[in-house]
Amino acid sequence: MKKILIVEDDENIQNLLEMYLKKAGFEVIKACNGAEALNKFESEKPHLIVLDLMLPLVDGIEVAKEIRKKSNVPIIMLTAKVEEYDRIKGLETGADDYVTKPFSPKELVLRIQNLIKRTYPDEKIIKFKDLEIHPGEMQVYQSGKEIPLTVKEFKILFALVQKPGTVFSRENIMDAIYTEYDDVVFDRTIDVYIKNIRKKLGDNPKSPKYIESVYGAGYRLKK
Repeated sequence: MKKILIVEDDENIQNLLEMYLKKAGFEVIKACNGAEALNKFESEKPHLIVLDLMLPLVDGIEVAKEIRKKSNVPIIMLTAKVEEYDRIKGLETGADDYVTKPFSPKELVLRIQNLIKRTYPDEKIIKFKDLEIHPGEMQVYQSGKEIPLTVKEFKILFALVQKPGTVFSRENIMDAIYTEYDDVVFDRTIDVYIKNIRKKLGDNPKSPKYIESVYGAGYRLKK
């Protein structure tokens, strides 16, 4: 069951969306301000966020910016503002869709369903040693325990696990995890991601169980 985080300070809209989304088979989490939204995002790990633009404490634009620093979770902006500038600003911040009030709850649910299907395709579970990788959920389990990887860390591990033993250069890995909309990064950023993944998986860089470096050429998953 996919989790939808509704960030909206209007309780009537919150309850209306909750009713429609639950009827469509989603689990619903609610937040009434920007600060609460960021906390719920960290603790609940929603699959999609419906985010009102005008919020108390921290506005929707700032919430989206903070979320985009660490996650590519789909975001649908929900707002009464209809000017082109506001729509563009929301999309430039990282929103995937933009819905203006008043809106049709049925249409919004359909947009959510379509975005969920595109973002989380139905893929088979991948097993490697004691790891179990769920591509659709972007989750990794080690001996049954979930490993909390960021989106970029997950994408790196997912790329490597599809071709165990194949050496991936830093450029190969960058191509696999970055899009044209991401900020420009240096290839050494990949080293930091690899270090974080190794630490979370319990790897010793001198004798890794999973990811090993290959004479400075790149990285591969150890068979």
